[in-house]
Amino acid sequence: MKFSELISRKVHIIGINGIGMSALAIYLKKNNIDVTGSDIAYNSNTVTLEKYKIPIFIGHKLSNIKNRDIIFYSSAIKNNPEIKEAKKNKIPCYNRSKLLQLICKDKFTIVVSGSHGKTSSTSILGHLLVRAGLNPNIISGGIMHNFGQNIYLTESNYVVVEADESDGTVFKLNPKYLLLLNVDREHMDYYKSYSNFKSKIKEYIVSQVQKNVKIFINNDDHFLSLLKKYSNNIKTFGSNTKADYSYKLIKLTDKKSFFSFFKGKKILSKNLSTNLLGEHNVQNITAVLSIIDDLGYSIKKSHIESFKGTKRRMNILGKIKKTTFIDDYAHHPTEIEKLINISYLYKKKNILLIIEPHRYSRLNDLYNEYLDVLRNINNLIILKTYEAGENYKNGMKNSKNLVNDLNVLNNQKTKYIDNYQDLFNLLDQIILNRIENIIISAGAGDISNQIRFFYESRK
Repeated sequence: MKFSELISRKVHIIGINGIGMSALAIYLKKNNIDVTGSDIAYNSNTVTLEKYKIPIFIGHKLSNIKNRDIIFYSSAIKNNPEIKEAKKNKIPCYNRSKLLQLICKDKFTIVVSGSHGKTSSTSILGHLLVRAGLNPNIISGGIMHNFGQNIYLTESNYVVVEADESDGTVFKLNPKYLLLLNVDREHMDYYKSYSNFKSKIKEYIVSQVQKNVKIFINNDDHFLSLLKKYSNNIKTFGSNTKADYSYKLIKLTDKKSFFSFFKGKKILSKNLSTNLLGEHNVQNITAVLSIIDDLGYSIKKSHIESFKGTKRRMNILGKIKKTTFIDDYAHHPTEIEKLINISYLYKKKNILLIIEPHRYSRLNDLYNEYLDVLRNINNLIILKTYEAGENYKNGMKNSKNLVNDLNVLNNQKTKYIDNYQDLFNLLDQIILNRIENIIISAGAGDISNQIRFFYESRK
């Protein structure tokens, strides 16, 4: 199937309000394709989709697919009545990866993937290439503040796309450039084991090398660094000049990050600054600048400084009296660790960290990592585990276990809160304090909406 064939089809997207699926739906609509969608709940993405006049059905019902002749569905969809009805009526059904594959098939595609940092790096790369004059299409997994949504559409044949490894999407694309940021123990429900995941990545890189794809990998990631031997088409980036491209930190603050950018031992740009906080973001920008240099484009310092970030990545919601509220997406121990490191940049301020663990499977698979990362953290609140459609099984660890073990093993005073009203009551008390407070909340579940609701209702 070719993308052009969809023009004559009536497309229905199940799970359309998800951040990834909504971007693909907008892409279809902008290409004059008849598209509808359904989801279980109304959210901010629904509002955007309605602006494009895409019909949205709330609730999954058989009638939603009436007169539709091709279905695409989110990887989060399980046991869906619309899919069952479609298969019964022999309507073709495909995972979201198939749709992304069709969109990218005949374009000059730059794929961004990795366990952490995909959304930020996709957004930065897209933004900088727009500023440089290439003006590519951008399909991101988050709301890009510079563009106001998760997709930027142009007439260009270039596309910068975030490719998720959680459902194997990245392995189904054939890019011209592939950026692999890192590999971490994640999505074991899909890969079954970490060794399987790493083997899959290795096989993919070798297959792409054979197609002369230009691949950029993180030299600081031990596993990825071992793969550079397979081809001269594999370039590396990292924190020292052993990599093909590298950065040197100058200064990290709670407002900006300062660094210089190298190619080998030659400095390409010095005294760069970004509004993004933390060394991991400097590394992401270094990865992006590596690809841009290889493409033959130059970037001005002002281009990097003009990047406004993406939603839910250290977003400062605002301040109530002396308390500042910050929202973040971190939901894996590695991401939480980066968040904690950033919190140390807020010197002489009282930091309160609120963590909402995401999925029982992730918490149990990485339980020791959670214990290690959250050890000896003062002013820590852990919320009830966000289920994300999973069922709790006897013997599983949950948030209560995590709090208890942190307090017993480390003699700390981590607090467990199992509902948002109790959290709000506590935050109301904190706001009354006369000291400077920084409240950082993190998770991939409902915590963002709840904290935003609290902030908007009290500001």
